Amino acid sequence: MMTFIAVIIVLFALFLIYASFDFRLGVYVMTVFQLPFKGNNLLLTFDDGPHPEITPIILDILKKYKIQATFFCVGDNIEKNKALVERIIDEGHFVGNHTNSHSNSFPVFSSRKMKLDIDECRNRIVSVSSSDYPRLFRPPFGVTTPSLRKALKNSGYTIVGWNIRAFDTVIKSPEKVVKSINKQLKPGGIILLHDTQPNTPHILKRVIKYALTKGYVFGRIDELLVLD
Repeated sequence: MMTFIAVIIVLFALFLIYASFDFRLGVYVMTVFQLPFKGNNLLLTFDDGPHPEITPIILDILKKYKIQATFFCVGDNIEKNKALVERIIDEGHFVGNHTNSHSNSFPVFSSRKMKLDIDECRNRIVSVSSSDYPRLFRPPFGVTTPSLRKALKNSGYTIVGWNIRAFDTVIKSPEKVVKSINKQLKPGGIILLHDTQPNTPHILKRVIKYALTKGYVFGRIDELLVLD
């Protein structure tokens, strides 16, 4: 009997660990990881920037195709590139909170330390935005924990994940990334790319062109999701 109970406890513990790495389960934090299935809508999102050289190229591409995206920015990078963040906002894109530090240790921070990190990024977003900007948050590495749940309690954030990812920070071949994303395209797709990677502009152009030929529409986050 004790052995059976021990097995159940171990399995439950393993499930809780697994749940931290799969936000789709919604065990710790309710996360939007796909759009409502209305038409062939897609949402473009970028993490970790802004980058002084790569983000402007991405903005030029988005402007050419008249697409509004969401940039989940790191507070430290906002501080270094304020004019670039102003451009992102001025051109109709959205800036989300991706923490101030994007520390590799963020998932194991205390809830208090998480909140301070998130709030500092928020302060930096507001410092370059002329309006009360929507509260959008994406946890680093997509990891959610009980501490994050506590840190975000009553914060009013909409937590946005993704359901189309090609590991563009790991895979060196842009062609493989393009092929992977195009294969995953589906109505309601939220695409994750990083505007800190040199191959992202090439990947972005290829994905946009392919998606448009397949009848997909890239929408604005405020039109596709109910934001707090």
